[in-house]
Amino acid sequence: MDKYIQQLIEDLQQAAKNPPKPFYFETPPVFDDDPSMAELSMVPYKTIEELTGIKQEAFPHINNLHCRHWRGVLDAIFEVLDSLLIKLIDAPKGMPKEWLYDTITSNWHHPVQYLPMSGMDLEFCTGDPMNCPYGDFCDCDHEWPDDEEFFELEREIPECYEALIPEMVETIESGLVCFLFTDTLELKKIPQAVCDDPEEFGTLIGINDKEGSDEINIWGDHFAVEPLLRFELENMMEDFINQLLNDTMQTKLFEALNSKNRAERFNSVVLKSAEKQNWLNYKQSWLEQHVRAIIWQDLRNSSIYGEELNGFFNDDGSRIDPGTVPTPSLCMLCKSFYIGDPEEDMLCLLNRNDQRDEPDFKCGAFKKIE
Repeated sequence: MDKYIQQLIEDLQQAAKNPPKPFYFETPPVFDDDPSMAELSMVPYKTIEELTGIKQEAFPHINNLHCRHWRGVLDAIFEVLDSLLIKLIDAPKGMPKEWLYDTITSNWHHPVQYLPMSGMDLEFCTGDPMNCPYGDFCDCDHEWPDDEEFFELEREIPECYEALIPEMVETIESGLVCFLFTDTLELKKIPQAVCDDPEEFGTLIGINDKEGSDEINIWGDHFAVEPLLRFELENMMEDFINQLLNDTMQTKLFEALNSKNRAERFNSVVLKSAEKQNWLNYKQSWLEQHVRAIIWQDLRNSSIYGEELNGFFNDDGSRIDPGTVPTPSLCMLCKSFYIGDPEEDMLCLLNRNDQRDEPDFKCGAFKKIE
């Protein structure tokens, strides 16, 4: 697989270096003053597959890839999109990058336009949670206010996680993968190379791969925040440039992002300018929002799967509203009530719901706090 992935990355990089020739069309007189509008109306739609010559079947399923594989391919995919002046603008914040890889490669037949004058904004979201390719990570199930153009989804997380964000930012900035254990709030900092070694990885974070497979389950009571991929870093830099009021500095930094070594050139310019501290403050805030979104998505989807997959329903098929289920005094004296284990919490909720009308509450799993 290593050799295949390396060849796939090279093919993608080659496609990025050789974008297709612009579509030839004669500009109608009415568009003489705005040829980019003529381009938008005249250029035909083609699939990403047609524009690159790389078949969708060339991309292995995410389940067959190690982290180092899909990270490399995903970065190369964004090199291709950059060369086509196509910007993916609706990827949900905090969505796992494995899912993003799967979303993009599954939509390799998505129709797009190659617009060298203006570029194209690419959106995969369908607006329908039932068939959106972003799945449960998408915000399309949220009700947006009328002034949605100025609306930012609030991603509130528990205070216990909020306090850990600065250290997590420092970890990923140093190039390490940060694992947060939700039961103990312990942070483990692991080199990216170690995460690609199943045996060493499992030993370090305390997971025993009993069956000896290459895959280790890192979901449940802990999750990972990884260093930024190249396209994420460049998105952060572009966001910073767009909020600057200094037109001269904006021009210089956009030129840096269009150079060969984008990130290096950008830092070289901004760190020698009067915007240095502004950039450092912006980067810290951007990274904190990035980590917060990852935690929010993880907690949100744990809740979704707990309710939808495990089945919080009464015998008559009506949905159980956890907020209306009373908590007996016995639960307040139980160890399990405070641990926060999703499976235990589900069983406890169902037990409390079954006995909500009983005068005496009984629980066979009661463990008294010492």
